Amino acid sequence: MILLACVFAAGCAVPGTTPDPIVGIWSADDPMQFNDSSFTYVFHADGTGNALETSADPAESSGMYNITWRSTGEGTYEAISLYELVFSEDKKVFTILGDGSGDRFIGDGFVGVWMKETPEEFDGVLYEARFAFYEDTTGSFSWHYLNNGTQESSYPLVWSAEDGVYRYWYPDDLSTFTIGADGVLTERWGDGVYTYTRV
Repeated sequence: MILLACVFAAGCAVPGTTPDPIVGIWSADDPMQFNDSSFTYVFHADGTGNALETSADPAESSGMYNITWRSTGEGTYEAISLYELVFSEDKKVFTILGDGSGDRFIGDGFVGVWMKETPEEFDGVLYEARFAFYEDTTGSFSWHYLNNGTQESSYPLVWSAEDGVYRYWYPDDLSTFTIGADGVLTERWGDGVYTYTRV
């Protein structure tokens, strides 16, 4: 899994060459394809970039996520979101950089279980969010019913630490992109297909 991150982070451009066609800013053709949010992608020549999520509701927070991307040949690409953790001075609380929520997770030592400070309510049911980080650089994010602690869902993740910066990503959260002859960028993520136009 670490190899995946290294391959993505290695970059996609050689100095002095023409930038890859995906490099630039791409905006969603139809913001409604994401329900009440729209996305804009920024792809940099060094294999990094950002995904900006903007809600149609001004009261909702926007999010900006770091991504890494690589060309897989013939106008096709893969990209994955990287989430960076911001720790409190005493290292017992972290937030997730750029997600806009301000959610705080409480723990004691990075390797271990971190619990969301406040429960989350969905359809009248209270849930507790947990991150688990293991020494082998794997982990999970999971939802648990607050009333009995039973796990409702879990998502595997991989984490890295470099120069004191901790990041994680979901290996199953890979997006594939294709640039068509018409210049439209098409994203396939899970069961969804989304289209973008260069800005």
